[in-house]
Amino acid sequence: MKTLSLISHALCLIACPAVFACRIIIPPEPPIHPIPPHPAPVIRPMEVKQHDVEVTIRQGVASVVVEGTFHNPNNRRIEGTYLFPVSPRAAVSSFAMTVNGKTLEAELLEAGKARSIYEDIVRQVKDPALLEYAGQGLLKARVFPIEPGADVTVQLMYEEAVSAPDRAAVFTYPLLSVRPDAGVTIETVSLRVTLETKNPLKTLHTPGFDSVIKRQGNHAAEITFTGKNMVPDRDFRLYFHEDTAAVGFDFLAFEKNGQGYFMLAAAPDSELQMEEIAAKDITFILDTSGSMAGDKMRQAKKSLAFCVENVSDNDHFNIIAFSTDVHPFQTASLPATEKNRRDALAFIDDLRPRGGTAISAALAAALRIPPVKGKTAIIVFLTDGLPTLGETNPDKLLAEYAKLDDRRFYSFGLGYDVNTRLLDGLAHGGGGTSRYVRPDEDLELALSAFYNTIAFPVLTHVTLEPEGFTISDLNPRPLPSLFKGGQLMITGKFTGDKTRRLTLSGEMNGVREKFSAEVTLTSDPKAAFIPRLWAMGQVAWLQDQIRAHGADKELVAEIKHLGREYGILTEYTSFLIVEEGFGKDRMTAARREFMELERSAQMDSGDAAVENARLGGRMKGGWGLSAPSLSVQVSESKTMREVYTRHGISAEQIDRLVKQTADKTFYFRQVDNTWYDAVFAVGETPEIHQEITAWSPEYFKLLADHPELRAYLLANVDRQVIQHGARNILIVNK
Repeated sequence: MKTLSLISHALCLIACPAVFACRIIIPPEPPIHPIPPHPAPVIRPMEVKQHDVEVTIRQGVASVVVEGTFHNPNNRRIEGTYLFPVSPRAAVSSFAMTVNGKTLEAELLEAGKARSIYEDIVRQVKDPALLEYAGQGLLKARVFPIEPGADVTVQLMYEEAVSAPDRAAVFTYPLLSVRPDAGVTIETVSLRVTLETKNPLKTLHTPGFDSVIKRQGNHAAEITFTGKNMVPDRDFRLYFHEDTAAVGFDFLAFEKNGQGYFMLAAAPDSELQMEEIAAKDITFILDTSGSMAGDKMRQAKKSLAFCVENVSDNDHFNIIAFSTDVHPFQTASLPATEKNRRDALAFIDDLRPRGGTAISAALAAALRIPPVKGKTAIIVFLTDGLPTLGETNPDKLLAEYAKLDDRRFYSFGLGYDVNTRLLDGLAHGGGGTSRYVRPDEDLELALSAFYNTIAFPVLTHVTLEPEGFTISDLNPRPLPSLFKGGQLMITGKFTGDKTRRLTLSGEMNGVREKFSAEVTLTSDPKAAFIPRLWAMGQVAWLQDQIRAHGADKELVAEIKHLGREYGILTEYTSFLIVEEGFGKDRMTAARREFMELERSAQMDSGDAAVENARLGGRMKGGWGLSAPSLSVQVSESKTMREVYTRHGISAEQIDRLVKQTADKTFYFRQVDNTWYDAVFAVGETPEIHQEITAWSPEYFKLLADHPELRAYLLANVDRQVIQHGARNILIVNK
């Protein structure tokens, strides 16, 4: 993965505007005497076209190759200075640098000398994010000449030690330092990490980045991230864990306002033998009503055939087709022999869409078949419609089928004419998940990808057992099973401190197994993403409760509270976010539609219900690890996006109204052009205990006395109010 942090700031004089993203700095020109009659030409900062990082991690050492392509937008030749923050663990002797194929001499400054340079940069470009590197070293090199209108490519190579593998190892790349100023984006950012470990590789995660992780055997993986037209808002961090146990886990903790939050990531050995993996007894229930006619039925049959062909030899399986009547493949689950699979494929091929939707009869037929002893019982339910025959009341159906005799239930909703409350409730009661496929999506691809994630259960009936501390409010709930090639992500709250023991237990092929480790309960500043990740899971769970039991006022109030505090977009919090930024005059008409949207979101079916169920599913599935911006969340919620658009509010505008930094959320108020800490209620005007002018000596003294405040400072804003302890601090950019 290409990890870079090109620190570009223009040490520009009055004539030179603030630098954008390039981190190639254009030094000021010496004054000319006498002063010419015409003003000196303005030198524009370098632009960043591409930022690529390649990382190879072997035996605790990361070899990093950074390549950045910059563009000189000026009509004259210029000279620049390239700056790069250096980790204390980086190997100085390994630094090498080339510009357009020519090797350059670079000066490496130790942390003490580099600190004043960082502060000078911050004063010039007004980007407090660079203060994150003030305790690190700095690589500095002169880049000349940079021809007018030309591109220049800088390549940097270095080596860096990675944390010891007896705990969750962390590799950090300073991507935040590449962030452009003034809202300018970087055309392409790409990072690729090739990871090789001595011990079996278990967990892998990159908080804040929607990375693609491909495991290559038990000791290697490739992690890639690509961003287009992006503005980096955090450093890239890769957490990974080595362990010789069949299941390994790592634990991260963070404290916010006196409350402890944790994230646990667990993963199995990717080379477990088949005899170590729990055998399945899997039943597929397929809707073959008339509404499935056409391409939908063709895709459903093809994807179901894929599942049957890939059932393991030691599994049992069955198929139940339903429309007006129920048509089971067999009256009992069959072993996955070659003959039984052939017969099942012939059964699937003969299925035709016709009739109504007898969901109650189909569920009853599946539950009448006793599960095979010693095997993990799974039901996969696919439907594209509402119940029309037999019992059609979702509440009665849920009450009747809430107890699934220890079977895991996974529901698939196809299109918008499904009852989300019913499908979510069945999945929740059965300890599984619900998924929804839009009308324009590929059902075959979605179902086959889903089946691959549940094909090989490793650990079922999972529990957590803390020793010497307490845990609560776990998400997801109930805890899901752990599958081969997958990863279990759990968040929750804890009370306690110091180093304690935590045990993860579950059934592995019918035998109860326990996996224990010492966990550190002290707060890790790098884990500031955990409270918001927990909050997203909690909101998703609360939304499940509302869909299952109705919009209880206390549940809605808790969703609004969590949504505002953590900057999470929900059908209940979106209006609150927009109202502060745009003012009531602009929102009068939108308010009515938002209220109508809230009512439609509580409905059981239709596009609004399905879109919100999809959004909730992403939040439960660890989406918070990707730390999406609000504009991304809005794009995921089709109905919300349409409402905003009708009232002249773009997703990008919403994104600019709320910012997350570390564990805090800030909201913009148009009335006084100020960003307020989310701890203040909507419309509340807090008492200011201290006012500081940004970039002043008092500003830097405040940060020296309270370095923890660095993480909360926003770039390029006029006014910001931060609550720190019992004090409210106003930072004014004059």
